[in-house]
Amino acid sequence: MKHYDVMVIGGGPAGLSAAIYAARSGVSVAVAEELVAGGVMAATPVIENYPGYKSIFGYELAQKMEEQAVSSGACIIYSRALKITDGEIKKVTLSDGSTYDCFAVVIAAGNSPRKLGVKGENELLGAGLSYCATCDGNFFRGKTVIVAGAGKHALSACEYLQDIVKEVITVNPYKTPITALIGNPLDSVEIDEGGVKRVIKCDGLFVELGYEPSSILTKDFVKTDGAGYVVCDERMQTDRNGIFAAGDIVSKPLRQIATAVSDGAIAGQFAAVYAKKRANR
Repeated sequence: MKHYDVMVIGGGPAGLSAAIYAARSGVSVAVAEELVAGGVMAATPVIENYPGYKSIFGYELAQKMEEQAVSSGACIIYSRALKITDGEIKKVTLSDGSTYDCFAVVIAAGNSPRKLGVKGENELLGAGLSYCATCDGNFFRGKTVIVAGAGKHALSACEYLQDIVKEVITVNPYKTPITALIGNPLDSVEIDEGGVKRVIKCDGLFVELGYEPSSILTKDFVKTDGAGYVVCDERMQTDRNGIFAAGDIVSKPLRQIATAVSDGAIAGQFAAVYAKKRANR
């Protein structure tokens, strides 16, 4: 069984930041990532709100973060984490059948937006459809957009967009289902108003139905809030010693690349401190 001082689960901005800070602290680090380094960030067409870059492709920023993590000494393992076993020596089991032991774990598994479930939804991401008004609102400055959702997420999106776009049209898909997405790039949506179909022209669609944490590793393992997000202290440690969390899986009011990187830096630093104590270094 191979040993790393710190195992990071998830290779998004939080996980890569944690790996950089932990590795630079002088401990051995591995990052377990199921798909590609960067997570959702890598699939984001253009990023304009990350400090230091006026505009950068998501995959490019992800590549830069991955390269920095590796050059700092971290190892990237492309496999999905299935289970964490707690103890003085912790174990992380991966989908490729391998198991790694470690002193500390940083859970940076992220979350996923709730989707409409309409045909063509995935293909239109970045082509008129977004799940984050805060991230992408500026691309629709002076244009007409639809916010699909209900509750606090939709309300926050509308409040954020109202001073940026020309017009915000709200649709509650629970009461008025969106039945079709038209055009690529998106130029209109079809809704069902009590059995009557109507087409609404728009320049963009923000799906604001909320997010779901990637809870396969955290449910019934660490303390979470009512929505399933992990509760941490100021060092990003959970209620279990040596188990830290960072990024979008954490309970907090704002989820952005910048906040994920901040979480990761803190978690990586203190995971390294914890690991060194356990290794008597």
